[in-house]
Amino acid sequence: MCRNTPSYNRLDKRRLVGFGGFTLAGLILLVALALAFVQKGSPGIGKRPLAAGLQPPVTCTTPQHTPGDATGTISSGGLNRSFLVHLAPSYGKGPQPLVLNYHGYSWTSQVMEQTSHMNREADKAGFVLVFPQGIGSPPSWNAGVGAYGPTGDTDDIQFTRDLLDYLEKNYCIDAHRVYVTGFSLGGGMVYRLACALSDRITAAASVSGAYYPIPEGCQPARPIPILEIHGAADQLAPYDGNTATRMGAVQDYLNGWLDRDKCDKNRSRVFFQQGDVTGTEWEHCAAGVMVRHYRISDGGHTWPGSPNTTHVIDGSVVIWDFFSQFSLASAAATKH
Repeated sequence: MCRNTPSYNRLDKRRLVGFGGFTLAGLILLVALALAFVQKGSPGIGKRPLAAGLQPPVTCTTPQHTPGDATGTISSGGLNRSFLVHLAPSYGKGPQPLVLNYHGYSWTSQVMEQTSHMNREADKAGFVLVFPQGIGSPPSWNAGVGAYGPTGDTDDIQFTRDLLDYLEKNYCIDAHRVYVTGFSLGGGMVYRLACALSDRITAAASVSGAYYPIPEGCQPARPIPILEIHGAADQLAPYDGNTATRMGAVQDYLNGWLDRDKCDKNRSRVFFQQGDVTGTEWEHCAAGVMVRHYRISDGGHTWPGSPNTTHVIDGSVVIWDFFSQFSLASAAATKH
């Protein structure tokens, strides 16, 4: 029979269509298997990253920002207030925790970044890091009232409140994971903020804190996790306090928070002991809360891990390790 006859042509077309369908189905199966292989990884190779076009969608709706350092200003209390923002390379793919880090007396936000090197921890862990700038000459914080009056002339509680409003509006931040830390007088400022803004602050940590009486007292709206790091040989913010300047002792500071956080003072435990550093914590507190303290036996007025101080612990590392355990969302869940 001649192949050009109509019956033969119809048969040939049917075979061609059938073969094409089979081939297409095979290609689809191969693509599906390849995608599964890429996402799950092959034995011995581990999970592989998705291709650029298959990355999870960005969930941030705030303005875009470039990773790295940038300075910003806001208006608070009729004053222009400045701050330094550090964004990790991972910024922009989803809401990240926020850490505010308050510098010491006479310092600047840039000096605080260089001393604490917390930007390295932010890059590794993936959190937004902000160094607020104090005001005055030299720069200070209104952390309380000492023997010579208030330690600062501005309303730094309102500044922090305004700063949080600005950051949460303009940066991709997880509002349930907002933390504050600081050094020296900045640590004293953290103390006052933990008392006044516990509705917005998840946890607080201070290093070599200078703790002064707070005019309005300390009545947090809820128990709040507290970390305190201090050198026993600190001469500027003495471990046992300074009655002449009205600076509080570390143990008095801790006792105050043990009461506010409803902790059993008699049930502490030493969870860390190495070299000149002893770590003690109180875990039997209000639900979802603990108080932790690192005592550096021969430590001075320094940030652990920085030059000329202990390197048994790194202040920025242990602070983030502490912060990362707590969320306002989980704290709210424990109430119900």
